[in-house]
Amino acid sequence: MTTEAITQSATTIQTTGIELNALKPTELASFYEEKIGLTLLSKDDAGKIYHLGTPNGTVLISIYPTTTEKSQRTTGLYHLALLLPTRGDLGGMLRHLLENQVNVEGASDHGYSEALYLPDPEGNGIEIYADKDRSEWDIKDNGLIGGIVIAMDAEGVLSSQEVPFTGVPNGTTMGHIHLHVNDIESTLSFYHEVMGLGLKFIMNEAALFMATQDYHHHLGANLWNGRNIPAAQDGTQGLRNSVWSGSAEDLKAIQAKLTDIGHEFTKDGETLSFKDPAGTGIILKVIK
Repeated sequence: MTTEAITQSATTIQTTGIELNALKPTELASFYEEKIGLTLLSKDDAGKIYHLGTPNGTVLISIYPTTTEKSQRTTGLYHLALLLPTRGDLGGMLRHLLENQVNVEGASDHGYSEALYLPDPEGNGIEIYADKDRSEWDIKDNGLIGGIVIAMDAEGVLSSQEVPFTGVPNGTTMGHIHLHVNDIESTLSFYHEVMGLGLKFIMNEAALFMATQDYHHHLGANLWNGRNIPAAQDGTQGLRNSVWSGSAEDLKAIQAKLTDIGHEFTKDGETLSFKDPAGTGIILKVIK
């Protein structure tokens, strides 16, 4: 297969949310509401399942209780990535985090975006970012999109803030998810051949970035926890499922691919549930 072919996507699916298992779901939900600025949209009667997102009701993160602590060297979540609408929103977020003494571990310029990095209280990685104008992206003739890692212009980001921070705004999405996997080749094959994503960038054969259509990435995957590491057990603290949405035609095509390769899945109405080769849960829904 040519490079040009593998960079092209066959579906239009996108990441729309994430589900986490937490040892202390109430405390974790409070962190995302109070420190990150997500809106608490609902919780169950027992107060142990929380759904958080934007003020207009878009669910980005769902939190479920568990009693099983995670192992550090398994497949699973490297980070979830909240995509803010503008650089000014990122400036407001950075100011909010600094004023509330939230531990920001990194701030990077990737060429196509500017991003903040921090952990949540249960060790899940968080990226909060804003995309640059597409005219600034390093889009290659063959469809690859080059990325860099340099220090973010924090002062420039802070000065771009135009309105006071009042929380994560409407228009914020789950821009991408980044996973620890145990094999790059099987990950690339599954997400390209079955899920329909195109390859956008590969880093030293130890990390790859994939997306549908012409985005820089909806999926990151890396071997930084080690090759051939075990899959996290169901119900373990950390990533429960990544949530994707697409058209009815996307769901039909992916269901056909899963059937063709004999890959186990369940279907409930317009929702498919299955796992990727690294054992990470995926929920695929039809966009409403």
